[in-house]
Amino acid sequence: MNRYLLYTSFKILGVIVFAFSQRYAHKKLLLWLRTEKNFPRSATIALSAVFVAFNIPLLIFFLPLSALEYLQGKIFSLIAYPFYVWQFAIFLIVLTLSGIKLFRSAAKQTYRLFISRGVFNRKPEIEERIALLKTTPSFQKFDASRRAFLRTGIVGISAYSFIGAARGVIERNDYEIIERNIHIKNLPEEFKGFTIGLMSDVHSSAFMTKDEMDDYVAALNTLKTDLVVVPGDFVNSETEEVYPFAEAFANLRAPYGVFGCLGNHDYYADVDVVAKEVNDCGVKLLRNDAVKIQKGNSFLNLVGVDDIRHQIDPNTYIESALSSVRNKQPKILLCHRPYFLETIDNYNIDLTLAGHTHGGQIVLAHIGDIYLTPAALVSKYISGLYHVNNSQMYVTRGIGTVGVPLRVNCPPEITKITLV
Repeated sequence: MNRYLLYTSFKILGVIVFAFSQRYAHKKLLLWLRTEKNFPRSATIALSAVFVAFNIPLLIFFLPLSALEYLQGKIFSLIAYPFYVWQFAIFLIVLTLSGIKLFRSAAKQTYRLFISRGVFNRKPEIEERIALLKTTPSFQKFDASRRAFLRTGIVGISAYSFIGAARGVIERNDYEIIERNIHIKNLPEEFKGFTIGLMSDVHSSAFMTKDEMDDYVAALNTLKTDLVVVPGDFVNSETEEVYPFAEAFANLRAPYGVFGCLGNHDYYADVDVVAKEVNDCGVKLLRNDAVKIQKGNSFLNLVGVDDIRHQIDPNTYIESALSSVRNKQPKILLCHRPYFLETIDNYNIDLTLAGHTHGGQIVLAHIGDIYLTPAALVSKYISGLYHVNNSQMYVTRGIGTVGVPLRVNCPPEITKITLV
């Protein structure tokens, strides 16, 4: 399938998911309001009006960027960000309530299963006593308290969801600078202490403007690294998005050069135009190719592969990129997707630098190396340094966003790697 059509399919799926969430939440809230004696009828009308107002942009914001050009700037921000906060918060509420409902249903089914097997079988007289107890004023008072508690819990979940979504938008550009020492075996003496700046997944778009990219470039320049690498996803999905990227990243500086490789989102646009503009702005693309980074009388092999699509054997790209490497000096690979570390291990590559996952972007919990995030469904490599046999890979959280313009428990990352 054409990659742009695939991306469009994901957009449509996103619209369906958000629309279903909105319909479900609206229905449940209306039902709740109608059962509450203290709420006037006008409250249900107002609720419906709010839902309509926040869903009018639903289709607009999933259209190509060209359809949004007239909304750029402050007007765009005033409409877009409240819209995404609303949509994502409602989605979280529906997800949480659905999870609770599923858990309760599973518990009931388990209980009934045990009853059918006689494990929890109660005598008829006990059942009669329980039924009688439910008719007493004390039980009804308890039941009312339980309902009040549940209502309070739902309000709390809603408040937490909206606050979390709002913070995710506000803090989406509050980047973190990570400094890591990474051991490379047989590292030439001249390269001990050599530094690499890593910044991935820019996603130039209406939600990553030139001014924002200028700030990231300036921050990376202040680290004064020897080399800079940008492993893919320069744009989000539109060819026009490469031009503000090129203007901003033309100011990126490093004594030993700035290099990159293509990501999957670069293929959603006109990849040839994107590649040309990225190259022309000073980010040297390695498209299944390799270069020598020379320092004194020693050198490293910097290798880069194009985005490895699902229908392509990763060995094909890696072997093509390594075909010009005929020495035993350390090899550093730029590979946008982090899925292929086991395959990469077969080629004696010392370090792979990847992105793609955004560190999860929406991280519900993080315990050690375990990330509770939708990204974990497609990759076991989410963020940080990973090892497989003799190979290692560093996965950056990147700086951009995709799907929704927010980050939760997952700040953007600019990385300074020191080879030791």
